[in-house]
Amino acid sequence: MLRSQITEEEIAALESEPPISDYKRNKLEQDAKKNWDLFYKRNSNHFFKDRHWLTREFSVILDVEEVSGILFEVGCGVGNTIFPLLGECKNLKFIGCDISPVAIDILKKNELYSEDRIKAFVSDITVGDNSKEIFMFNNVSPASVHLVSLIFVLS
Repeated sequence: MLRSQITEEEIAALESEPPISDYKRNKLEQDAKKNWDLFYKRNSNHFFKDRHWLTREFSVILDVEEVSGILFEVGCGVGNTIFPLLGECKNLKFIGCDISPVAIDILKKNELYSEDRIKAFVSDITVGDNSKEIFMFNNVSPASVHLVSLIFVLS
């Protein structure tokens, strides 16, 4: 049903209801890593489509590629952003993190994965401030990251 077909009373009722209970929200947050691991064990790299549209929609990526920049992909999953850009942007390097060790393992097993251009690791960005760990792990200065991508993160 389109919003224009919903009555004002129905809109008010929907907006007054909490989307989910506090218990369910807390449970989902607590089990996020486990749920994403199960998702990637079940679907491997066959669920999300590669994002070949990124440079068309975000031309700034091509500008960063010209200066041999670094793109930090938060929530990189199995590489659906990294791998299309890897082929299209020959000078771009990537740092990728994901909450799921299973996703990172699948990403690293991809034949296109190369430590020369991609550093991928497990990290839960919702817990504490782990920015020092992220940059120290990858031997990268925070100032050297040119772009940060967060596609579908926290969804």
